[in-house]
Parts: sequence; structure tokens; C-alpha cells
Amino acid sequence: MITATTSLPVPSFRISALAKVGAFAVAAAAAASQLAAQSSYSVVDLSQAAGFDLAADTNAGVTVGARAAGATLATRAALWNGTLFTDLHPGALLGSATASRSTAAGVANGVQVGSGLGPATSNRTVGLVWRGSAESAARLTAPFTYYSTQAFATDGVFAVGSAIGYARDGTTLDSGHAMLWNLVTGAAVDLASAGSALGVSGGQQVGHVLKGSVSAALWRGTAKSLVSLHPKGAFSSSATATDGVRQVGNVSYEVRVRSEAANGNHNAVFTYATVWSGTAASAIGIHDGRFRHTYATGVSGPYISGYGADQAAIGTPAYFHALVWDANLVATDLNAFLPAGFVGSQALSVDAAGYVSGYMMSASGERRAVVWIPNF
Repeated sequence: MITATTSLPVPSFRISALAKVGAFAVAAAAAASQLAAQSSYSVVDLSQAAGFDLAADTNAGVTVGARAAGATLATRAALWNGTLFTDLHPGALLGSATASRSTAAGVANGVQVGSGLGPATSNRTVGLVWRGSAESAARLTAPFTYYSTQAFATDGVFAVGSAIGYARDGTTLDSGHAMLWNLVTGAAVDLASAGSALGVSGGQQVGHVLKGSVSAALWRGTAKSLVSLHPKGAFSSSATATDGVRQVGNVSYEVRVRSEAANGNHNAVFTYATVWSGTAASAIGIHDGRFRHTYATGVSGPYISGYGADQAAIGTPAYFHALVWDANLVATDLNAFLPAGFVGSQALSVDAAGYVSGYMMSASGERRAVVWIPNF
């Protein structure tokens, strides 16, 4: 348990609290409150109209996500080649063009993955794989009796996600399984019960397992290859992406906060963006002290994407700030480049060229799919 005082400046509080953990290294923390944008970025708005859209992943100029427009804001899986839009929504496969939902979550080498539901799936979520068109959609299954599946990421050959099965009584749902699918052979591997796989690249899969607490996990193709990335002293952790060399995600710590307020001392949980190099001991905190919490969502070469949470704007569209870290683990706040009228954003992935995908939000709550392009 960490004890800190809220009378300290926010960045100093973060640094001292993490330093007492001992096993968790903090990179570039001393200058966290003075970080300035290291590059300039242009924002490409992929949304065709007002709605509630997002760009979940981008790779070599191709982006996937979801569009949600109209009175019902029904989500439809989306593919953009540059800015050219393709509707991936597989209405025929899901049993209805209108009474169904879908979203695309990952893209690589001409392959897209995500999930959907509709009358044909008894309105249960099913993992999906596409190859450039709605008509190409196919379902991803699990090698056991399952209730639902989801796919979250792909490297073009493999996909990862989760599947919810049943307990021994045959009716109670279990806590989920981390899944790996070979998109060439069709083979499905159950990586872990009580877990989820969120990222895949270079022979690695990352996510988390539930072992007392939610704990970041790394696999290399089999359940037996599991390596825990959970740092000593952490409250919880999850790895969200890998490029086959590094893994990124989030680590949370429970902190005992001394307060002069009427409620007195209390515990609080703070979450910090983290990068690993294959072991729990390699964890490096890349938290940006301008924010109460930070999250890492993607990694490719020198770049890491993510976002920070501004406690001063909690409950508003301005709460989140998209971030991208460079090779020196210095963060750039991408909110600085949003067009007029937009106040918040999240970065959900980054590719090897430094292109960042995610969404931006207006003060009224409209959400638009965007890609930030670096002006190097």
C-alpha cells in the first residue's frame, strides 16, 4: 500500500507514489508537468456525417472502426482506405441489415477483424473476420461450447480475442477465455480461461488473465507459454498491444491518500500507461503527470499510442486527451491539434509511420473517427 498526500503538486504525487512501489520504473517523470508537443499533427476526419464513430486501428494507410449514425446510432463496421469508405457491416451474415450491429477492431495486410450480433446469432456477439468487403465476412468460433466470441486484433495471419463459455452446469456463463485464431488454417487455440487476448504481432499475443486480480499476460502461441507481466505491488494490470518486441498497456496501484477533507484518509486507485519488454520486471511507467490516469493502447516501432484522463474535466467530453509517445517516451497531447469545436479525444492505435487512429469528441458529445498524421 502506498501512502501519499494530496497537498503535493499532482505530478510530484504521481512520482513519489510510484517510486515507493520499488518494482515499477518511471521514465521521464521528472519533467512530466512541463511536457510540450514534440511534433505537429494534421487531423484527418474520416466520418462522413454527424454521428458516434471511431477509428479503432490503422495500418499502412488502411483504417478500421465503426460508424454509428441515424436516430438509433446503430454501429456498422467500417473500413477506410485512405479516406475512401467501405461499409463492412455483414447484414446478411447477421440476419438483418437493420436489426444487427457490428464493429471492426483490427486491420493488417488486407485482413480486418471485429465482432457483430443480430437475429442470426440470437443477438449474441460473434467474432468476425473480413477481407475487404461486407460479403467476405466469416465467423470466428471457439473449440468448446461457447456463448459468444469477439476478435480485437490481427497481424494478418492470426487474430486474438475472447470467448465466453459455460460452467460445468452447462447454463452458467464462465468468465471468458483468451483466444488465438489462425486465419489461414482456421485453428483456434484457448490461451487461458478467465482471460482475454487484446493484441498480436510478431509471434506474441498479449492481454490479461484473472488470477486473484486482473494481471497483464504475454503468450507465444500456446497456453503453456503464458508469462505474467504483472508488476510486483500492482493492484491490477492489462497488456493491450504488442509489436512483437515491446508490449504496452496499463498498471493500476492502490494508493492511501491523506486528505484534510471531512471524509479523511481514503484509498484511491491510479492507472499508469506502461511498456514492457517481455517480463514483469521490465515494466517502465510512461505516465504523463498532466493527467490523473493514463492508458497505452498501441505500439509500433518507436511509437506508443494512448490517452490521458483530465480529472478537472471529468464527466465531460473534454475528459480524455489522445496521446502519442515518441522513442524517448515523451508524450504529445494530440488534443492540441483538434479542429475548432472539438474538445476531447482518444488514440487507439499507431502504425510504424506514426499515424495514430482514434476519435475526437465535440462539446455536444458528437464523436468522429480520426487519424492524426505527423508533420515530420
